[in-house]
Amino acid sequence: MLLRFPNEADGQQILKVDNHHYALLKQRTRASKRTIFLQENTLVFVIEGHKMLHFENHNIKVNSGSLLFLKRGFYVMSDFVDDGLVFQSLLIYFTDEQIRKFLIKFNYTEAVSQSTDSYLSIPISNGLEDFRLHYIKYFNQNINTLSSILQLKLNELFLLLMATPQQQQILAYLQQIAFQQPADISYLVKQYLFQPLSLPELAKLSGRSLASFKRDFVHQFNKAPGKWINEQRLMHARMLLRQTNKQVAEIAYECGYNNIPHFIKSYKQNFGITPNQDRAN
Repeated sequence: MLLRFPNEADGQQILKVDNHHYALLKQRTRASKRTIFLQENTLVFVIEGHKMLHFENHNIKVNSGSLLFLKRGFYVMSDFVDDGLVFQSLLIYFTDEQIRKFLIKFNYTEAVSQSTDSYLSIPISNGLEDFRLHYIKYFNQNINTLSSILQLKLNELFLLLMATPQQQQILAYLQQIAFQQPADISYLVKQYLFQPLSLPELAKLSGRSLASFKRDFVHQFNKAPGKWINEQRLMHARMLLRQTNKQVAEIAYECGYNNIPHFIKSYKQNFGITPNQDRAN
């Protein structure tokens, strides 16, 4: 199951003003490995336990006392806790535009030549720890100016990061987020073809508005994105039906469909028969 953040996580403390998510205070009592879709860039203060990021050829361990930077996108990760303890972390979300405004306002626009990954981990300094302890108090406050305060707190956090020994790494990371070119649509769509993403989510991952994403997609594929993606998923589903013994529901999920009746209806509209009828033939 794909988990999206920010979300209305059950049992977790959410810092939210109107419909805008600012942060999440997360606690877990058992280890788990999950696929996560971050809809916004995220800073993770690992407070208790440790976190593992799982990549194709390696794993990254992030211990308590670390601050983890994650660009929006997909991650496979695990939270680990010792017996009798809880995993605890503070997630603070930020947009590309918030980073861009910060870098311009405080004159951090001169490019630095450091390559960056989709993640970055640094130790939590005393200043960052003081920030965290103060920030979590806002989870229990209901004040009219909270949204404006949290915007200022985000700039404070970025300024504290600029005062750490890892300044150049962090600056390169933030600049890449703020000033990156839109992603290649063909690569992006094929990479996430079988993930249950909406067109607005794909557009955001590509660094485009929805209108620009649709226009560039049609220019490249000569077909509307929703129609092209659905056709590709259905062709892959048909191959799995004919070449494997997987159940219809399993194939639907594997091809990016969360709604089984919708998958069956789309399959019949495209091929003229249901998945089970196709397999029987």
